[in-house]
Amino acid sequence: MLTVAVSAAAFIVTAWLSPGIRVHDVPTAVLAALVLAGATTLARPVLIALLSGVSILLTAVATVALQIVAFWLLSRVPGGLEIAQFGDAVRGALIYALGTAVLTACLSIGDDKAFFGTLARQLAIHHRSVDRTDKSGVVVIQIDGLSHSFLERQLHAGRLPILSHWIRSREMTLDSWQTLLPSQTSASQAGILHGNNDGIPAFRWWDKRTGRFLVSNHPADAKEILRRVSKGDGLLANGGASIGNLLSGDATRSYLTAATIDDPARELRRSHVLDWFFISPYSYVRWIVLSIGEVFKEIVQARRERIIGLTPLGERGFPYPLARAATNVLLRHLTTALVIEEMYRGAPIIYVDFVDYDEIAHHAGPDRAEARDAVAGVDRIIGLIATAAADTPRPYKFIVLSDHGQSPGASFQQRSGRTLEALVEALTGKASVRGATAHVEHWGRITPLASEASRVQGLVGALTGRSFHDRAIGGAQAEDPEDIVVAGSGNLALVSFPRLPGRVSLEAIRVLYPELIGGLARHPGIGFVMVRSDQSGAVVIGGSGVNYLRDGRVEGVDPLRAYGPHAAAALKRVDAMAECGDLVIISQVDVDAGAVASFESQIGTHGGLGGEQTRPFVAHPAEWRIDEPIIGATALHSQIRAWLARL
Repeated sequence: MLTVAVSAAAFIVTAWLSPGIRVHDVPTAVLAALVLAGATTLARPVLIALLSGVSILLTAVATVALQIVAFWLLSRVPGGLEIAQFGDAVRGALIYALGTAVLTACLSIGDDKAFFGTLARQLAIHHRSVDRTDKSGVVVIQIDGLSHSFLERQLHAGRLPILSHWIRSREMTLDSWQTLLPSQTSASQAGILHGNNDGIPAFRWWDKRTGRFLVSNHPADAKEILRRVSKGDGLLANGGASIGNLLSGDATRSYLTAATIDDPARELRRSHVLDWFFISPYSYVRWIVLSIGEVFKEIVQARRERIIGLTPLGERGFPYPLARAATNVLLRHLTTALVIEEMYRGAPIIYVDFVDYDEIAHHAGPDRAEARDAVAGVDRIIGLIATAAADTPRPYKFIVLSDHGQSPGASFQQRSGRTLEALVEALTGKASVRGATAHVEHWGRITPLASEASRVQGLVGALTGRSFHDRAIGGAQAEDPEDIVVAGSGNLALVSFPRLPGRVSLEAIRVLYPELIGGLARHPGIGFVMVRSDQSGAVVIGGSGVNYLRDGRVEGVDPLRAYGPHAAAALKRVDAMAECGDLVIISQVDVDAGAVASFESQIGTHGGLGGEQTRPFVAHPAEWRIDEPIIGATALHSQIRAWLARL
């Protein structure tokens, strides 16, 4: 009834706005509205089935073309409807399509329960042939970048009613775990999903074996990382689903996953959600309106920060407002819809990454109002997923975790007045230096979204592929690299000498650039520098002391003292990687404030050591115990494997 009423109202508005369309009586208007609504409703599934595998855009165009034909045919039927020319039918169809979309969306523009309730009813019918079972599945929800301590503060403040209810009712238990180096998503997801994160020394690095930069969230590079870490038996093998991740966990079905976005084996053409999300006027008008609202919200909040003089200030100019809208609206809603669809498919395990908080915290800070709102939004989404699970073909248990935390603080450039690569160039004097320290995480998150939305061969590569990779590495990749490359990953930086083979030793660097290591170690924005010595192995050099990692010997003040009990083990692990940079640099840390200095343009950061970035959380069913502290993502993988074995 609501559909017919909306269609009739839209048709009346169309006739009023179109001089070339005349309706002589009300029954004619109602009849025309019924015909148009019926034709569109019946034809859309057919068009989706035929065309959505080719292009979502083509399907939308075909739907509008169908309405144009329907308008023209209605005018040929004797009665009270007149259309002067074919152009009037085209114009009328466009106005009608826009009117029905806007009216339908406005009825539930801010109501997530109505929005996802509509989807759940469709999915229940679409997957009604799935066999029901009493064997529980598992949904693993990753809240990207959320530290254990920040989560606890939000729970105590009453801002997260869903998670708070689960924990206070003792349905779930909240624990913390410890990341090792690097504390960033590709390393953590490789460890959690594949049980192996060797060979990932940072978010981006110069890879001497291949002679090129690797950037974790660039699709081609993520695919290469997956090839290196996967043994084919990841956590999501045998029917699992990966949604919104960097790596796939060897999932049977992957959506919005960087490493598999170009994999022809993914089941995109069989996803009802993707068709519904990008074609249904009810859906796309809603997320367009909400996205515009999110952009304006970001502009107002950023301006407020400047007016009140809040410090430090992150970079919040364009294109960041668009990236925020993409993560807080499009990605949040689309990934939620895909999780619900996979539950109705009966997937045994689903792993989904919500990146809202992490993206906002980079630019606004980990503990500011915008970041708190983002976590509250994800909490509401968790509640919707749990509600949908009540009617799926199998019951589901939930694990909610984070891959790392975030540490606040003004960036290295804000503190010292220049970038790390500029400092390296000044200390070497004669070397050519390339810096890869720009913040590019939001580009990596938009790329899979654009790919799913278009499904047009080559379009995404033209829009975001090469240009995105060039931004991530500080310019186009040249065949003849610079003398030195500096790759920033939060407050971790890897310095490499591309023209020198193998791991360049402390002794060799001192001959080539006598001022470099000492100048870096003494800089007030840098905590320490790790380098490999021919005589002593891995050496950590600070401004007032040296730690010889191989034998645990310390001269002067231990440079690792402020970085926690696991710092030495984390550095030994990275030092053992063939991919390790020739120099590993960690910024200063303020122990009392938990603040660090990011080498990227961020005021909330992760990737290195210091503060809350290495202290994520895991919330799990209360009957599932953790027998010993979880140190490292691979240990969390083993723990989840043990829990799954109980099912």
